[in-house]
Amino acid sequence: MRARVAIVCLSGLLLTAAAEQVWAQNPFAPSAPATPAPSATPPAAAAPSAPAAGANPFAPSTPAASPAMPATPPASAPAANPFAPSAPTATPAMPAVPGNDTPAPAVENAGESGFPIVPEQGPPPSGGYRILAPGVLTKIPSPVTVDDLQSVHDLTEVLAALPTYGERPAVPNRKPARAIRFMHDVWGLEFAFKPIRFIQIPGADGKPRQIWYMVYNVRNGPVKRVEYDEAQESKVKAVPVTKPFLFIPRFELHSFDVNKTYVEKVIPEAVAAIQQREDKNRKLLTTGEMTGEIPVSTPEVDRTIWGVVTWEGVDPRTDRFSITVYGLTNAFRYTDPEGGYQAGTPLGTGRKYEFQVLTLNFWRPSDTRHEHEDEIRFGIPGEVDYSWSYR
Repeated sequence: MRARVAIVCLSGLLLTAAAEQVWAQNPFAPSAPATPAPSATPPAAAAPSAPAAGANPFAPSTPAASPAMPATPPASAPAANPFAPSAPTATPAMPAVPGNDTPAPAVENAGESGFPIVPEQGPPPSGGYRILAPGVLTKIPSPVTVDDLQSVHDLTEVLAALPTYGERPAVPNRKPARAIRFMHDVWGLEFAFKPIRFIQIPGADGKPRQIWYMVYNVRNGPVKRVEYDEAQESKVKAVPVTKPFLFIPRFELHSFDVNKTYVEKVIPEAVAAIQQREDKNRKLLTTGEMTGEIPVSTPEVDRTIWGVVTWEGVDPRTDRFSITVYGLTNAFRYTDPEGGYQAGTPLGTGRKYEFQVLTLNFWRPSDTRHEHEDEIRFGIPGEVDYSWSYR
């Protein structure tokens, strides 16, 4: 009996020792953290020690740290990640392009509108300006009328949302969104021009280039004319001008004979020749140079600005033609077509604007072989010499 008990005890001890050995050799059991060696060669992983006496052989031990990676030599750079985005490279600076800078430089001598103030021509140099004979310069007065100062429109945007806005059945004439009177601060420039003339300049192929041109001037003030009707009698009221006028000129020459419109063309070499011919002491501005605020003329100081407009390639068959001048007044009118504006769309959608323009008519009784400027007449037989209209 005693022998059997001894055998059982011995078997238990052997099983416990075997379990401890198996546990110690388990490759999946976590081991205690190892301290990496200072050398560049990674140390061999140390085998975990057997549990102390009395400890639970199945309890997890402290996790072991991963083997240390080889130390990177200080002289070598770390390997680059081929998928990591590279640092942005600087874009080489582009050479400066005159007139194409970003942001645009501030306009020198700019007025309230942001456009430059057209420089005054100042007193004449030694020798003075050329004196023009009477009748050479044709003046067209400012066309401002009472009709230009006001207009009547419905509040289209309001009526699109509420067609009966403000109306009362008991008051048939109460329609606060219909036939509303709007007032406009309208003014204009005085315009004068010399007869249409021709000049020839050499072309690149050696052949002469035929240039049509018109010398003109504009003046802002000292007063503007306002025409109105009072007691069936037409009267004119002079209103003093107190602020500069923004002039953005545009000229179009239309030939009635060939039904073609010619847009002005700035030709620097022609402008230089024209100035020598007309008056070498007076600066003639091109359309681009004329664009800006025209200063106010007073009874004491005349600030008239002179310019020239040129055309090239006008058909020699042209006998009757007109010149339309844009920008002399700020008068405008507009219409709202039926259904042009829908509720929810931006204000003014579908609105049609027209601006007041001056049209000068001319007649040239000539032929195609001998174009001569002396044959050009202001006005067309049976037609008005000039007219103001909205376009």
